[in-house]
Amino acid sequence: MSALIQKLKAVNFKEDFINFPLYIISRPFKGFGDLKYEDRGNPYFAFAMMVLLCLFNICDSTYKGFIITGYYSENMVVNTPYILIMTIAPVILFVLGNWSVTTITNGSGSLKQIFMVYAYASFPKLILDVIGLVLSNVVTAEEAAFSTFFYAFGTVAFMLYLFIGLVMIHEYTFTKSLLMVILTILAMCIIVFVLSLFITLTNEVFVFFSTVFKEIAMRF
Repeated sequence: MSALIQKLKAVNFKEDFINFPLYIISRPFKGFGDLKYEDRGNPYFAFAMMVLLCLFNICDSTYKGFIITGYYSENMVVNTPYILIMTIAPVILFVLGNWSVTTITNGSGSLKQIFMVYAYASFPKLILDVIGLVLSNVVTAEEAAFSTFFYAFGTVAFMLYLFIGLVMIHEYTFTKSLLMVILTILAMCIIVFVLSLFITLTNEVFVFFSTVFKEIAMRF
């Protein structure tokens, strides 16, 4: 515990949480290059971004304006565990999928660097999504496109920064990077399929042993 406290004290919050994320937004190639070759950036920022993304998605499900959602509910029930899973699971899937693909295709990025690239690429998306959320509560039906624009622009910016970051940390050419993205998506699908199969088989085994136990209990 004391070691963790010492590490937190050593964090330069202004540099790692403000200056460097903004630097990546303005100069993505140089910024992600510094992340790889000069060890800039901080894993604590990446974890903080995951927390902020979870909080935003909860707020987005709760407070998005009815002009955008198309409905209004005074006593809305938000499934928080589901939102948290749907926020964190894609991150884990992407990081593992990309790492597994680049490991066998001579990519030089580590698991930690992939995770940090994902987090820093999410930073501009979070800012734009927050603007879109705020606007969704003040725009009229005719102005709804302004709010939708920020959500869409945030997604495009995220994909662009993520692609640039992966190119820089893996040292791939543009063509090989595109292939890497396709293979990463395929790897994510395979991981989901294997997990689904495992959960289904585990459930079947549980039901089998539960049935056997009930049969034995009824006989005695």
